[in-house]
Amino acid sequence: MNGNCHCPESGVWGPGSCVSADLTRACNRLAIPYHKTPDSGPRTPDAWIALLGVLLVTLLCPALIAGEDKIDPYSFDRSINPLLSKFCYGCHNAEKMKGDIDLKKDENLRLIADNRKVWTTAMQALRDGEMPPKKSKQPSDDERKRLITFIERTLGSVDCATVKDPGRPAVRRLNRVEYDNSIRDLFGLDLSPGETFSPDGSSYGFDTIADALSIAPVQVEQYYDAAGKVLDAVFNDRKAMAAVFIKQTGPGVDARMAAREVIAAFAARAYRKPVPVDHLEQLLGIYDAAISAKRPFTLSVRAVMHAVLISPRFLIRIEEQDAKATAAYHVASYDMASRLSYFLWSSPPDAELLKLASENRLQDASVIEAQARRMLKDPKSRALAENYTGQWLQLRNLSDHQPDAKTFPQFTPTLRTAMQEEAYLFISELIRNDRPVMDLIDANYTFLNEELAKHYGIDGVKGERMQRVALTDRRRGGVVTMGAVLTITADPARTNIPRRGNYVMGTILGVPPPPPPPDVPQLAAAKADTKGKTLRQLLELHRSNPECASCHAKTDPLGFGLENYDAIGHWRDQEEGQPIDATGILPSGERFNGPLEMKKILLDRKQAFARALTESMLIYALGRGLQRDDECVVKDALAALEKDGWRMSSLVTTIVRSYPFTHRRNADY
Repeated sequence: MNGNCHCPESGVWGPGSCVSADLTRACNRLAIPYHKTPDSGPRTPDAWIALLGVLLVTLLCPALIAGEDKIDPYSFDRSINPLLSKFCYGCHNAEKMKGDIDLKKDENLRLIADNRKVWTTAMQALRDGEMPPKKSKQPSDDERKRLITFIERTLGSVDCATVKDPGRPAVRRLNRVEYDNSIRDLFGLDLSPGETFSPDGSSYGFDTIADALSIAPVQVEQYYDAAGKVLDAVFNDRKAMAAVFIKQTGPGVDARMAAREVIAAFAARAYRKPVPVDHLEQLLGIYDAAISAKRPFTLSVRAVMHAVLISPRFLIRIEEQDAKATAAYHVASYDMASRLSYFLWSSPPDAELLKLASENRLQDASVIEAQARRMLKDPKSRALAENYTGQWLQLRNLSDHQPDAKTFPQFTPTLRTAMQEEAYLFISELIRNDRPVMDLIDANYTFLNEELAKHYGIDGVKGERMQRVALTDRRRGGVVTMGAVLTITADPARTNIPRRGNYVMGTILGVPPPPPPPDVPQLAAAKADTKGKTLRQLLELHRSNPECASCHAKTDPLGFGLENYDAIGHWRDQEEGQPIDATGILPSGERFNGPLEMKKILLDRKQAFARALTESMLIYALGRGLQRDDECVVKDALAALEKDGWRMSSLVTTIVRSYPFTHRRNADY
C-alpha cells in the first residue's frame, strides 16, 4: 500500500503507520479507496470513508488471510485452469490441436460439460497415464488426481431436479428399414421396396438421426415409383386386398360412403393415428376426381392409396404440436406409440399400442414401461438387434467386407451369413430373455450351425440350421470374439491390430483414441524387411515413430489380445512360423495374455461399457445427438442396470420413461 493509511490504535495518519503486511495484502485484494490526509486537522468526509474501510479490513483481516490459504482445489479459474495451462493447453489449443483436440476453447464449466466426449477421452488419458506424453512435463500424483476428479465432477454436475428441456424436436423421415417394415405391417406383404432407395444419411453412427434424414428430389421420385409397385403387388394378392377393402360396394350401398370408410381406415393405419376430417375430405377429393374420370371403385380407391403412400404423414413421423406451449409438454399418445414402436421394432405401432393411444393411456409411465417390456419379448424386437446393435457394433459392415479369396478360400457366402446370423440371434436372445448386457462381453453360449462350428473348431453341431450352443471353450462367447466382429476389424488378407484395439476402446468402452496425424505412413510403407516378421513385429517398427507411439500404446495391447484369431476369426497358434504373442500391457499397467484375460479386464470396466451402451442407445432412440441434460438419463440408466443385475430391460425401460423420450417442446421455445 502506498501513501498514508490510518492507524486505528494511535489515530494518526502517516506513511505506512501500523500497516502490517497482511493488512496491506488485504487492502490491495479488496482495492479499498483511501485519500491522503494531513496528520493534523479535521478529517474530510472522504477521509472518514477511508477510515471506515480500513477498520472493516482490520476486523476481517484474520478471516481473509486464513481464506487465502484455503483455495478450493477444484475451482476451475484458480486451481484447475492453471494445471491445464501447464500440462495440456500447449498441445491442445486452436493452433496445434494435437489429435484434433482443442481443450483450451472450453473456457468454462458449461462448455466442458457440453463437450463430454472430448473431456471423457481426456480424463481416460489422464487416468491411464497417457497424458501428458511421457517426454513432457508430468503432473504430480496429487495434480493428476485433482484433474481427473474435476472432470468427473464437471461431467456429472447436471442438476437433474431442474432439467426441463427434452431437446430440439426431431422430425424424422422413415429410413429404408422403417419404410419396408411399415409397408409390411400395412399390407402383410414382405416386399422390401426400400432396398432400391438411395442410401440413408447417417450421423452419430446411426441412420435414425433426424438431421441426417432429409428428402432429396430423387427420393420423392423413388417414393412415387415404389408406391405404384407396392400397390401392384397388393392388387394382385387377394388377402392383402381383403385387408384394405373392409367395405364393399353393391346394391343398396352408397359407394362414396364405402370409399370414405375404406380410405379413413387405411389412412389411419398408414399415418399411425386418426385422420383429421379436413385431410380426409382432401383424400376423398382424389377419389371423386377418379370416379369422374370413369374409373371403377377399386381403382379410384387405389388412386387415394397412392396419394397416402407418398404423403409426408406416412413418410415422416410428424408429431402433434401444442403451438401455444411456452414450456415442454408430454408427447401425444399416438406419437408416443410411434416413438416406442420405431425404437424397439423399427416399425409402426401394433393394435395394442394404438388402442392404448386411443384411450390416452400412453401418458402413464407405468403403462409405457409395461408396453416396452411386452415389446422386448416379441419376435419383432429382433429389429433392435439388427438396426441398433447392427450399427453400434458395426455388424452391418460384414455384408460389404470381402476377405482375400486366395488367402481365405474357406470364407464362403454361407459362412458370412452364418457369422452375421450368430451375432443377431445372440443379441436377440439377450433382448427377448432379458439377459445381462455383460453377456455382450463374455457369455457361455452362442448360436452356430455346422459350418460355423467347424470354423470355430467346435464339435457336435450338425446341419445348416442355426442353433443355441453351450460353450465350454471360453475363447468364444461375447461379441468381441465372434467371427463377424473379428472379420470386419481385419484387413482382407491379414489381421489389423490397431483396428481391433480401436474397436474395443471406442465401441466397447466408449473412449476412442484420436485419429492418426495425416502425415503418418501406413504400416506397409513404414516397414522395411517384412519377410518372416509377424504383424506384431512390424508394428514395433511402426511405433518407433513418436507421433504413432502414444496412440498405439492405448489401442495395440487390446488388439494383441485378439491376435490368435486370423482375419476371418479362425483360431491360430502361429504366424509366419512363430508362436502368436497375445500378451498386452495397458497404459494403466494391467497385463494380460490372450482373449480370456482380456475379457476379464473388460468386465472389470463394466461401468465404462454400460455407459457406452447407454449413450449409443439413447442417441438411437431420440434420433439426435446427446445434450448436456441427457446425462440425467444416463445416470438413471446406469443406476438401474447395476441395481437389476445389468439386465437389458432396465436400460430400455429407463430410456422410454425418461424426460426427453416422453416429452417434446416447440422448436422456438
